[in-house]
Amino acid sequence: MSYGSGGFSGEEYNDTLTLSPTLVIAQQSIGVSTPSNTWGFDSVDGVLGVGPTDLTYASVSGVELVATVTDNLYNQGIIGTKVLGIYFVPASYYDTSGELTFGGYDASQITGPMNYVPLTTVFPASAFWGINQAITYGGASILDSTAGIVDTGTTLILIATGMIDKLQSGHPY
Repeated sequence: MSYGSGGFSGEEYNDTLTLSPTLVIAQQSIGVSTPSNTWGFDSVDGVLGVGPTDLTYASVSGVELVATVTDNLYNQGIIGTKVLGIYFVPASYYDTSGELTFGGYDASQITGPMNYVPLTTVFPASAFWGINQAITYGGASILDSTAGIVDTGTTLILIATGMIDKLQSGHPY
């Protein structure tokens, strides 16, 4: 299985996964990896993948697609919609606030209306949770339209090199 800047291999098991007393998933596929020397993962106990089901393609021998946690929560009637609400603040050593809400979002964590946008059809962003977006900085448009990926597994915001060069040089856009 590829993830981030490396990969993992190991065994697949199906077991009961308990995320909370009300989120108990029967027969969830769980990958148990062998030790890896993948950079940045030496102290990680596991990864809860919440990406699109298509990202599981051929990750298990003899299986085309593996049902994700969200798939199984929905298919087993535990949640009513295939929605995952994600809340986090910039992490610090002392503050690791954040939460996942399967089947919706926590309205107490937002200050305005919730806006939904369609997933993009632009490749390669369409292979992930990709959206079409525009980017502004200080009131100036940096990108009028581009496809990007919403990814909770990174702390980076990646923008096309040419746009960063303009931003750093003070280009008037």
